[in-house]
Amino acid sequence: MEGKKPRKGLFAGMKLKKKKKGEKGLTIANKDALGDHDEIASFLHDTLGRQEEAEEDLVNSDALSSAFGSLSPNRKRAKLVTRIHEEELKSQNYQIAITIIEARQLVGENIDPVVIIEIGDEKKQTTVKEGTNAPFYNEYFVFDFVGPQVLLFDKIINISVMHNKLIGSVLIGSFKVDLGTVYIQPGHQFCDKWALLTDPADIRTGAKGYLKCDLSVTGKGDAIQATQKTADTEEQIEKNLLIPKGFPSERPWARFYVRIYKAEGLPKMNSSIMANVTKAFIGDSKDLVDPYVVVMFAGQMGRTTVQKNCADPVWHEQIVFKEMFPPLCRRVKIQVWDEGSMNDVALATHFIDLKKISNEQDGDKGFLPTFGPAWINLYGSPRNHSLIDDHQELNEGFGEGVSFRGRLFLEIAVEILSGGARESKFSSIIKDIKLSSKDKALKGKDKTDKAGEDRKSASPSDKMNSTEVEVEPFDVPLEIYEEKFEEFLLFGTFFEATMIDRKFGDKPITFEVSVGNFGNTTDGVPAGAGGKKKTHSGEAEESPLYDGEDDISHDLGVPLVSTTPPEKPLITGGNRNYQYLPYEERKPCVCVRSHWGSQTFRLYSSNTLEKMADHLEESLEQVKDLIKVSETAAEEKVKKTLNGFINQSRAFMVIAEKKPRGLNCTALDKKRLMLFKQELEAMSSDAKRIIQQQKKKMPVDEMIRETQSFIDKIRFLVDEPQHTVPDVFIWMISNNKRVAYARVPAKNILYSPAKEQRGKDCGKIKTHFLKLPGKRPLGWTVQAKVDIYLWLGPSSYAHSAMDNLPVGYEIELSSNTNSGHSGLPSSACLLYKTLHLFQLRAHMYQARGLIAADSTGLSDPFAKVTFTSHCQTTKIISQTLSPTWNQTLLFNNIVLHGDKEEIAQFPPEIVIELYDDDAVGKAEYIGSTVAAPVVRLAHQNYEPPKLCYHPVHCGSLSGGDLLATFELLEIPESDPDRLPPLDPPDIGQIYPVPANIRPVLSKYRVEVLFWGVRELKKVQLLSVDRPQVLIECAGKGVKSSVIQSYKKNPNFTGLADWFEVELPENELLHPPLSICVVDWRAFGRSTLVGTHTINCLKQFLCKTPLGLQAAPNRVDIAETEKASPESSQPAELPQEDPFLADGIYAEVEQGKWTVVEPDPSLTAPPATEPEHSASEPGKEKKHKEIKKSIRRSTKRRKRTIADESAENVIDWWSKYYASVLKMQKAKGIFSSEGKPEDNKQTSDHIALIIEDEPDKKKKDKTLKRMQKETPNLATLQIYEGDLESEFNNFEDWVKTFQLFRGKSNDEVHADAEDRIIGKFKGSFCIYPSAEDGSLLDGGQPRILQGIPPNHPVKVLIRVYIVAAFNLSPADPDGKSDPYIVLRLGNTEIKDRENYIPKQLNPIFGRSFEIQATFPKDSLLTVLIYDHDFIGTDDLIGETKIDLENRFYSRHRATCGLQSQYEIEGYNAWRDATKPSEILTKLCKDYRISGPFMRPGEIQVGSKIFKGQTVFTEDENEEPVESYEHLSLKVLRAWEEIPGAGYRLVPEHIETRPLYHKDKPGMEQGRVQMWVDMFPNDMPLPGPPVDISPRKPKGYELRVIIWNTEDVILEDENIFTGQKSSDIYVKGWIKGLEEDKQETDVHYNSLTGEGNFNWRFVFPFHYLPAEKQMVVTKRENIFSLEKTERKIPAELVLQVWDFERLSSDDFLGTLELDLNGFPRAAKTAKSCDLGTVVAASEENKISIFQQKRIRGWWPFIKAGELTGKVEAEFHLVTAEEAEKNPVGKARKEPEPLEKPNRPDTSFSWFVNPFKCLYHLIWRNYKKYIIIGIILLILVIFLVLFIYTLPGAISERIVTGTG
Repeated sequence: MEGKKPRKGLFAGMKLKKKKKGEKGLTIANKDALGDHDEIASFLHDTLGRQEEAEEDLVNSDALSSAFGSLSPNRKRAKLVTRIHEEELKSQNYQIAITIIEARQLVGENIDPVVIIEIGDEKKQTTVKEGTNAPFYNEYFVFDFVGPQVLLFDKIINISVMHNKLIGSVLIGSFKVDLGTVYIQPGHQFCDKWALLTDPADIRTGAKGYLKCDLSVTGKGDAIQATQKTADTEEQIEKNLLIPKGFPSERPWARFYVRIYKAEGLPKMNSSIMANVTKAFIGDSKDLVDPYVVVMFAGQMGRTTVQKNCADPVWHEQIVFKEMFPPLCRRVKIQVWDEGSMNDVALATHFIDLKKISNEQDGDKGFLPTFGPAWINLYGSPRNHSLIDDHQELNEGFGEGVSFRGRLFLEIAVEILSGGARESKFSSIIKDIKLSSKDKALKGKDKTDKAGEDRKSASPSDKMNSTEVEVEPFDVPLEIYEEKFEEFLLFGTFFEATMIDRKFGDKPITFEVSVGNFGNTTDGVPAGAGGKKKTHSGEAEESPLYDGEDDISHDLGVPLVSTTPPEKPLITGGNRNYQYLPYEERKPCVCVRSHWGSQTFRLYSSNTLEKMADHLEESLEQVKDLIKVSETAAEEKVKKTLNGFINQSRAFMVIAEKKPRGLNCTALDKKRLMLFKQELEAMSSDAKRIIQQQKKKMPVDEMIRETQSFIDKIRFLVDEPQHTVPDVFIWMISNNKRVAYARVPAKNILYSPAKEQRGKDCGKIKTHFLKLPGKRPLGWTVQAKVDIYLWLGPSSYAHSAMDNLPVGYEIELSSNTNSGHSGLPSSACLLYKTLHLFQLRAHMYQARGLIAADSTGLSDPFAKVTFTSHCQTTKIISQTLSPTWNQTLLFNNIVLHGDKEEIAQFPPEIVIELYDDDAVGKAEYIGSTVAAPVVRLAHQNYEPPKLCYHPVHCGSLSGGDLLATFELLEIPESDPDRLPPLDPPDIGQIYPVPANIRPVLSKYRVEVLFWGVRELKKVQLLSVDRPQVLIECAGKGVKSSVIQSYKKNPNFTGLADWFEVELPENELLHPPLSICVVDWRAFGRSTLVGTHTINCLKQFLCKTPLGLQAAPNRVDIAETEKASPESSQPAELPQEDPFLADGIYAEVEQGKWTVVEPDPSLTAPPATEPEHSASEPGKEKKHKEIKKSIRRSTKRRKRTIADESAENVIDWWSKYYASVLKMQKAKGIFSSEGKPEDNKQTSDHIALIIEDEPDKKKKDKTLKRMQKETPNLATLQIYEGDLESEFNNFEDWVKTFQLFRGKSNDEVHADAEDRIIGKFKGSFCIYPSAEDGSLLDGGQPRILQGIPPNHPVKVLIRVYIVAAFNLSPADPDGKSDPYIVLRLGNTEIKDRENYIPKQLNPIFGRSFEIQATFPKDSLLTVLIYDHDFIGTDDLIGETKIDLENRFYSRHRATCGLQSQYEIEGYNAWRDATKPSEILTKLCKDYRISGPFMRPGEIQVGSKIFKGQTVFTEDENEEPVESYEHLSLKVLRAWEEIPGAGYRLVPEHIETRPLYHKDKPGMEQGRVQMWVDMFPNDMPLPGPPVDISPRKPKGYELRVIIWNTEDVILEDENIFTGQKSSDIYVKGWIKGLEEDKQETDVHYNSLTGEGNFNWRFVFPFHYLPAEKQMVVTKRENIFSLEKTERKIPAELVLQVWDFERLSSDDFLGTLELDLNGFPRAAKTAKSCDLGTVVAASEENKISIFQQKRIRGWWPFIKAGELTGKVEAEFHLVTAEEAEKNPVGKARKEPEPLEKPNRPDTSFSWFVNPFKCLYHLIWRNYKKYIIIGIILLILVIFLVLFIYTLPGAISERIVTGTG
């Protein structure tokens, strides 16, 4: 046995890279030191099965380990992490914007729909629309939310459509989506999508209608993509459903089962105070916790029953949710609660993301959500026995749980509810899950179980069809309980405990390490507890050691104890704020045994994948560094990395599939294995594609992007939803209080004999920074820094637990007899006897981009460097954010224990904290970073280390970078002074960084352009008047001139200056450059105004030679030789390059012509059309044809427009709407079906359609209509953002730097607007200075080239405000009354009287003129205010435009270039100078030869542009020569001209976001506008463009209801059972419900025929161009003003049955969109449902074109035909209506004759006799006559019989007598 043990140790370690020989010897020696007996024990303990498995593992992985070789480097320390704490949950502002546009196909008859939106407790609703199944709302709502993102994502938007009634509303249908789903959509929004409405009370009934809405969720700084709305009548709802991409359009209903089996290890404490008092009295006899489980999903909640007094409850209940699948709510929230007498308290919360437990792919690849049955571990607040829990929010799911709170055994399954084949497939899967496919030995028992269970779930109940949550018990198949437990061992050694906060005083400190409740001293299981025995551990109960302990503790030689012995902390040298525990040569050990299910394979897979992702990530970092050096090296590295990744994927799959999965594998485990396989295969094939790159070469950054996407995918797979071993917690306990903790995920320290499956920190020393539980204050929150070695693994591998410890230790057992607890087990520690002396040199050179901690906007930074138990501080550098300390800190005589070779490889880490020094109070923390020193041992040669940047973080803010390096030098024992020399210190005994470490410097010259300062705010309550700018870089600098009066002229007199400075030759090490603005006050005092630091100088490095400007003067003659002989041009002219041909030649096809030219916008690149290939002569021919077609088309154009009836007057708005349409086409909003010209029309001219189309006589009618509607208009460019973002902020001539002031170290102010105190305009140019010191190129600095003079300029400014949309509501009713305010310098224009009432999407159409002087008035602010009658007006939002930048920009942003040159009309040229003059001026400015104008062409520089220059108006007029059109074309292609190269701003509208200072970074709406500027020294421009909004035209719609047919009969006659109806017709135009009109009643219609001859007259206002009706009315009784709304014009006709006593019955409705409604049927017979329902586009007509129409239309109710109406529509304009009025009903003028109704038509109420006659006499005449005769006979007989006896007796009497 003796010999076998070491071999076993090596055998298990074979996967390790071959250890160094010496190390191996030491390891074995250490093991032998434990004595012989433990080897045998351990060997026996190691079960045979385990050994075989291990051997098999090795056989598997030997071949494959090569693939993973690079993944797990053999290290003793964990990888360095520079960030001390992970990001915290921080509260953010979010804005949820919802637009309810319209609803369609709502179920119900004659409903009054209203939409109600609920998010959490907030509720908002739209207006009520009357009597329609397709209401149009277009209402906008905003909800604000403040909180962490996690919370936001679980909130649910519930949108319900209700039928509004006087008493209580009835739900029609509702829709739910969680905010997380909306947020992960592109642009964080769903736009113009249809939400499917369903009835939660009855899921069988299917869709209840569709609601079109926009949803968007935006956080601070999220860009909103504004989208132009399209009013498209024929849109397909099914294709535009509100569901994420990739979801099926038809979503079936599904049942979501959440089965709660049991829980264990819950906190035994009841949280309520009463119970604690009880506990005190009764004594600790039982668990005082009454748990129940709450499950929340999709806005619904189900809860189990309460299990009284039970910390290990068993429920066996399932909670069933019904929701459509896939659901739009992603997370299931599971909470365990404790029922209390006063109130219930949450014990712990866990979230399960459905994305993680399902797979959306199609076919057999995907799988439904499935989970478990498996454990989930619960975490929350620490288990202190305090009366009130300080950290309750941790139990509710906010923040990181700081302690284990038990675990819960549950299962999730989904069953799709749908008929047919799919049902069977899914239900079989479900049965699988229910069977839980464990041990099939219990078959018989199992079958009965299953049958019982299925019966139960199928039992029909009322709840079945509603989405109410059901909670029901279920039977559990036995095998679920047969969980195989495995014994785990957690071993840890503390190597260092430093930086302990001094507030803990000198009380002894211990550390506790626990996993689950094992090792938790408060309320858990002692470290050595065996089996499933869980005892309540009072301290005294820890004394008996349990059965299994001897094996392990002897095997390791370490007793089972979870806490370190208490020690008193000592004060750190050089920093009184920190203490440390003197773990010099003795390193205390902890050892905890625990029992968990043996599903470690889950964690092994996660670890392997995580290592693959980490490896890819590290390689990417290297690639990014390599790119700076060489592209090819970087590319090689990427390919090598990806090849490695492919091999690793292959190896991973082989290993994963061979693993015997044992009995404890759930359905999800199998599915995840499948998923790993699919994903890795897919990624491998992608990776192969990248490596081979057959088609085209892929740029490196593209390769990097792809690799990054692999990393993200793998990271998603790593997260294992089914937990096994819980996380390990390290707690620092001071004075018996838990004070600080670190949480270590179990998988990170889990051991596996296979190296790639091992946790990344398993058996490695890792630095943990202990933090406070719960919410942490700002600033330095580290409570202690602990270096700890942790190993967690199955006990069978216990012998490997100490394999990777630093060598050279002996185990020392110390009995704690002195501590007073004689019963406590003894603790052990590792004793390292060898010690080494080191000197640490911290070379602190400089830092950049630090956080500002003073009110000046600067800091006084110094650094604290802490290494083990030593600390030193650099000097303070005052008032800078980029300090250069240039200081070396020396730490002498540092003692480190252990093997020096290992210390050299894995030295302890150094913590650097940066502080801002304050004269009063303590220094403020501004960031920290962690670094590793470079170690040099005594016998090695010395090489100076290189400086490098270390990233600094302060909380969740980035705090800049530190340029430093650290070296740890061994002090030789023989000669302690023999260390590398240092530079001599200065007077203050401060050592500079040695010269051989400092960067190599060379001389640079920095040229500075001083233009001016802008927007300076007050400083110390005084306004700035005499500012001066100081530029500083690396200790050198230059000052600007002082501005004498900032108010009069904020520009500098001296434009340029320069200074020489020594900068590092390595560009990466360049120091920052700082811009400082000071203000000179009285008596020579100066005050700092603000600063700006440029951290990266790379952008200002000029590499160009001095002869820069000469280039444009040279004409490229080279191109002339290429002129081809067949070109009809004279050969000596240079021929234009092919791209230009696009801009010139037009193409004629099928009788239409398009001028194809490059589109200047970035959004739509010019469509590359087949002209490139056209030969020259062909082009010439085309050219001639064009001339002809132009002549033809101009005449045609006049004709078309005349035909287009007077209503479509072409004005600026026509151009605007044409442009909007074009923009949407470019974005591909419209599908190009049926509109062939779509794909051609990316050109700037919309094609003119010429009628004679010989080959296409029967072209689509739709096309004809399209052409008729859009005459061919010039368009302008609509930018979706502001102009600045399109043209690089117009910084082509000068840059704008924001000046900051004030603190930035707290989260609130980190990027707040209020830190900006002003702006500096200027620029820099940095280049190596010439040897001879010659500065000037022709006497002026380079930086002045192309810079305009900066003296004041007078300018006329025209501001056009077109419209605003999605404004934030400012009034309580959710609307605003917006108006415009403009501010420029001291000018303010308030447009208050032109406010637009109750409108969030106002169309302003206003233009303003302002005279301004640059530079004084250069900032234009456009503000939108809300008009209030009472109180002050509220600001909705504002936007600021720097006009000066635009004015001087080379992009020429003064006045946009139009797309066509026209002299008059809607597109008249509006610039003051003509295109040809602009062209001439530009050529002069850029020193380009030209322009040379010759017939048909213009030459500029070396380029020739061709085009039409001769125009004829009419055939008999003289042709006119004009170069303006062609000049304009040249200008619009200006960026192609060599030497000029700037895109000129086209005529445009920019869409600027509005912001409000109270909601920084959140858009408050957008405004569409543009600005024109004209310098006063130029000729004055023409009148401003008229953009005032179109006035709606008055129309009158006359509807004559002639007859109805086949109306269903509702009433039944009491006497006869005959059916009839009292028919009448109601009509109104939607939106004008108060003008409802009704016909009279046609009583007793027996056939459904009704005759009316009744006229309705509806006056309304309409905008023909927008096809919208304008409704102006008061919203409610209390409204002061009328609100204007635009809605589609729709006519509603309804047929009703008149009831005298009850309410009338609704029989059917007909809704007609007046813009496009189905053609009428000629006769009643031919009229059916199809005429309306299935009407295609071609069959629709518009009343605005037809004017008059008569025919039959169907009435519909609930999709059924319920009648037909014959009606006549006649549309007249308001003027015509005045001239020829008609009367309503049948009145004068033009009265209608009375209808010829049958006699039966009357009301029985009014004429009862007539009613008798008609209803009874007419039908039952003969019966009545017979009846009367019979009656007379009967009466006669009765009388006869009655009188007979009397007569007889009388006869007898009288006869006898």
